[in-house]
Amino acid sequence: MKNPNRLRWSQCWLPINVAAMVLFSGCTTPEQHSFNADYKESLPTKPNYYITDQGAGCFNITVSQGVPSSGAERVINVKQAASSVARAECQRRGWEKWDLNYIQDRDAGWMHVVVAQVIRQ
Repeated sequence: MKNPNRLRWSQCWLPINVAAMVLFSGCTTPEQHSFNADYKESLPTKPNYYITDQGAGCFNITVSQGVPSSGAERVINVKQAASSVARAECQRRGWEKWDLNYIQDRDAGWMHVVVAQVIRQ
C-alpha cells in the first residue's frame, strides 16, 4: 500500500523550479543617482533620480528626496532637480525642442516624489 502523505519526486520539482526562477531572475529596478553629486549641486533635500526610457522620443525621470524635510523646499528641490536632469538628458540626446510634463507628484511617507515625462517635439 502506498503512503498518501509521501510526495512523488515529480511533485517536488514545481516549487523548486519556481524558487530557482525567482532567485535567478533578480529585480530590474533602475539604479538611483545622487542629483547633488552628479550635477555638483547642494540642494538640502539631496534628491535622488533615475531615468526610464519610454521608446523613441520619450523618457521619464523619477526624482525623490534623499533626506527628510518638512518645508516647501521638499517640493521645490525635487522639481528643480527633475528640470535640470531633463535639460541635461535632452542635450545629451541632441534634442533641441522638448516638453516636460509632471505626470505624478506625490508624498510617499516623509519623501516627496515626482515623475516627469519628457517628450521630444
